[in-house]
Amino acid sequence: MADMVLLADTINDVDMLGIRINGLLTTTVMLVMVTLSTIAAWRRTKSVLAAGGALLGGLALWYAVMNASAFRDSVGETIKPGGVAPPVTEGRGPAVVRVEPVAGTAVEHGGEGL
Repeated sequence: MADMVLLADTINDVDMLGIRINGLLTTTVMLVMVTLSTIAAWRRTKSVLAAGGALLGGLALWYAVMNASAFRDSVGETIKPGGVAPPVTEGRGPAVVRVEPVAGTAVEHGGEGL
């Protein structure tokens, strides 16, 4: 019985460690990355507009990372398997296309064509 309690405590500790690492990555590391990319864009171009674009792009990426589960769930609700095309009704089948040989090609002279 003691082994089961130890195993449950170990699983709980690993789960909490994963939650803390996820929090560290989504807050601290993303903040540092957005700040560094903004500074790098400004140093490279000396343009406030380019630095603002890098800042907005970084913030948009950060927002997507923080709300990844919401985006994942919304895609599952929006895109249905099998598509949304209307079913084929009677009288609508595959089309038949006739191709006439072009003058001066091998098909006109008895060659094989596709």
